[in-house]
Amino acid sequence: MLQLQASQPRLQVSKPRDRRSPPAAYTNDKIYIGFFDCAAYWTKVAGEVAKQVYLKEGLAPPKTTEFKQVYDDAINQGLSFIKNPKGYSTSLVRSSQNFTTNDIVKYTSYLLQILGFFALGEIIGRRQVVGYPKYGPSAEATD
Repeated sequence: MLQLQASQPRLQVSKPRDRRSPPAAYTNDKIYIGFFDCAAYWTKVAGEVAKQVYLKEGLAPPKTTEFKQVYDDAINQGLSFIKNPKGYSTSLVRSSQNFTTNDIVKYTSYLLQILGFFALGEIIGRRQVVGYPKYGPSAEATD
């Protein structure tokens, strides 16, 4: 039988990695710490820039009288629409007849931006570009 001497290091056989656990690169704390340090730094930078913009522009929260005025205007417009809906439809038709080519291009670009952000949100939510992920049992598992 072969005897190990004290000067020889013992060989360590690593266990096979469980396929359900993430690889070692994903569990490395240095990656996460670096990411969170970077995110915290840029969050603080954005907060400082927002403070400077707030002060330079003289921004302030709206006053309660402004809230009341907006609320009252919305209520009055809703009530006038209920009383005379045809008047609103004719004013809408009149205003759409006064559109210029630049207005049409501008509003079309707004629509495309809104649709693009909606599509991007859907892709992020699904975590893939096309289709939805299948979380149920696979066809092979049921056979």
